[in-house]
Amino acid sequence: RWEAALAHYYRKLRAVDDLADRPHYCDMLRDQNLGRQAQDYAALVDARCQLLVGPQYALLRPEFSALREYSLRRRHSQPAIRRLLISMGGVDQHNATGQVLQVLKTSSLPVECHITVVMGLTAPWLQNVQELAAQMPWKTEVFVNVNDMAQHMANSDLAIGAAGSTSWERCCLGLPTLMVVLAANQWPGAQALQEAQAVSLIGEGPDIAEHLPQAVAALMQGNQLQYWSAASSTVTDGMGVNRVLQSLGGCNE
Repeated sequence: RWEAALAHYYRKLRAVDDLADRPHYCDMLRDQNLGRQAQDYAALVDARCQLLVGPQYALLRPEFSALREYSLRRRHSQPAIRRLLISMGGVDQHNATGQVLQVLKTSSLPVECHITVVMGLTAPWLQNVQELAAQMPWKTEVFVNVNDMAQHMANSDLAIGAAGSTSWERCCLGLPTLMVVLAANQWPGAQALQEAQAVSLIGEGPDIAEHLPQAVAALMQGNQLQYWSAASSTVTDGMGVNRVLQSLGGCNE
């Protein structure tokens, strides 16, 4: 209703949606979710609406596409877990990061493995995670409020991370991921990624202790890292911003 009410005040309106459960009165609609199809919006928009649907339209910062070639090349030539990235979002309200570290203490990670943990400055469990990191059998560093996340991902061989929009960043760089769902609205995207064999889905926070050890062990067998990397890299190439800008070509007329 408000999109239609504003029609006299704009020339073109672009809407962003990720639910496909409500009508829109707009000229362009973007939904970056994997598994979403244009026909999902067929009854929700009129014929004039241009649909940009799928993770090829995910809006990633340019450093991700810039590092894509480097990231994919190093995974192909070095298929081993030497660097492990743990990132559960900036806040991590329920301390999934701490649960992961506790479980990894008794895992079979290679002796030379280096663990990187990324958190936000306001994360309530930051101090607890820092204390756990100091007790790990492997060198474990905790980084706060990083501004070079793409580089951390590109340099990592495996991620243990939350579902959500950061999934497209990891896929762009072909980073194999053991995924944890931290909110109910993350389930559809997480399941779509698992069906595409782009991630290995651990489950929710309470599932970490039960499922994470065997998931890590499975990835250390054969060419599993290369397999998951190749599958995830097909989800998006990180050029969504360019595609959206190209589609906006007529909006200044």
